[in-house]
Amino acid sequence: MKQSMVVLLVGALLLTAAAHASAGSPQSTSFVIQVYSDGSSLLTQKLAVPSASASVEIPLLSEVLSNVVATDQNGSPLSFKISGSNITVYTLGATQVTLIYDTQSLTNKTGTVWSLIFVTSYNTTVILPKYSTLSYVSGTTYSLSVQEGSPTVTIAPGAWKLSYGVSAGTGGPGGTTTQGGGPFGIVIEIGSGASLLVVLVAVGAGGFLAFRWWRGRLDLGAQGKDLRQDDVQVLGFIREKGGKVLEPEIRTRFALPKTSAWRQIKRLERMGFVKVTKIGSQNQIELLKNGEPGA
Repeated sequence: MKQSMVVLLVGALLLTAAAHASAGSPQSTSFVIQVYSDGSSLLTQKLAVPSASASVEIPLLSEVLSNVVATDQNGSPLSFKISGSNITVYTLGATQVTLIYDTQSLTNKTGTVWSLIFVTSYNTTVILPKYSTLSYVSGTTYSLSVQEGSPTVTIAPGAWKLSYGVSAGTGGPGGTTTQGGGPFGIVIEIGSGASLLVVLVAVGAGGFLAFRWWRGRLDLGAQGKDLRQDDVQVLGFIREKGGKVLEPEIRTRFALPKTSAWRQIKRLERMGFVKVTKIGSQNQIELLKNGEPGA
């Protein structure tokens, strides 16, 4: 009888432990690496989390990171603790976690060729700098495309190396060079030597139409005449997102390096079109209308 009770007790403990382990296992639903022309990367990962979990542990792609933000499904900040190449997020009943962080450690440059090298445990989408040219991928990808001027690669879990070039004319909203100049796209060698050629030429008409459309929808006041095309597009994006966004959202949407995005945001703030407030370690940008909150 005692032996049976011991067996039942051990079984119950094992089931409880298994249930707890399962409850703490997040499922990645989206993982995006946005690479910028200065070699920095913005990583955004979304995970489904069992509501019974008090915390989840997530592997990081680098131990060298900054501007870490974790939020729940409502955008509310979550506490976290970083230990080496892992982060523990205290979910406390959340059903979704969005993890955002910056790193400079995934890329290196030899001559004019940049390389992005990393190991991922998840299906991952890599977005290279706008108007760059992808030249090498170390394995077979799920998909290759060019989206809004950025070579975009979707890959499986594993170790990866991508090589690409960024031309001197590469620019974007807030940058110092002209927008949409020169050919770009994918001229790629995959793994052992199979090659795929996709060359596209940027056309500025789409951006101009977006500029005209947003200028017509936004109440820009007298100062609106001083706005650049990319300024209007950023303001339109903020309005599209409900009037408030975090700085990384602007950087991701317009493929901007951190310094370029910050210069543009501060310029719009000086002109009275946005207000910048600190949310944790990130900046929140709120759209203003004639100097008052709301759009």
